[in-house]
Amino acid sequence: MPSNLSLFLVIKNTETEMRTVNNMQLDLLPQKDLRSIKARSFGGSSLKKRRKVARPLREGLIHHVVFKSRKAQGQLSFYTHKKLVHSLLKERSHKFFVEILDWVNMGNHLHLKVKFKDKKRFQNFLRTFAAILARKITGAHRGKEFGKFWDGLVFTRVLTSKYEELGLAGYFEGNHRQRELGYHERDRYLTQWNQFLYRLRQRRASSVAGAG
Repeated sequence: MPSNLSLFLVIKNTETEMRTVNNMQLDLLPQKDLRSIKARSFGGSSLKKRRKVARPLREGLIHHVVFKSRKAQGQLSFYTHKKLVHSLLKERSHKFFVEILDWVNMGNHLHLKVKFKDKKRFQNFLRTFAAILARKITGAHRGKEFGKFWDGLVFTRVLTSKYEELGLAGYFEGNHRQRELGYHERDRYLTQWNQFLYRLRQRRASSVAGAG
């Protein structure tokens, strides 16, 4: 399968059933691209070793954000509480001046595409949204503890190119289709989208080589 710079970390952190595809994509990526993307990523189950490193954030650029919980199943599912998720997301983003460009509720994880102008406010958005959502879904309060709800620190990645933005747009559309039409439609769409991005990158590489 053609590589897609903007998909590999997303899949690795959120879709267990796609690990084989993800490994194929990783093998195809140049090491310099891997290092660059990992340097702009933070959180998630695969990046726990970077907990003591400051979260890389860039004001004015698009960021991919993932909140994930394996406990968000059945009555604790984000989709079961979709009205709560939507209202809280709207309220918290408004409070901290975070622009939500797109988002998708996958039941046990949430994907957000966001922009912001103030890093401190954005960090407060991440912290308070996660805390309030977990408390409201689990019903936890003083005297009624639930325990750890989130799988790990919220995942964020800075997008620094139009190519990455295109990849993320396709990935979000694939997840929207999965939500409404199932995995088969998601996989069909993403296969076609990956092929489009691959051809686009090849044409760009050819034009650069020709100009040289």
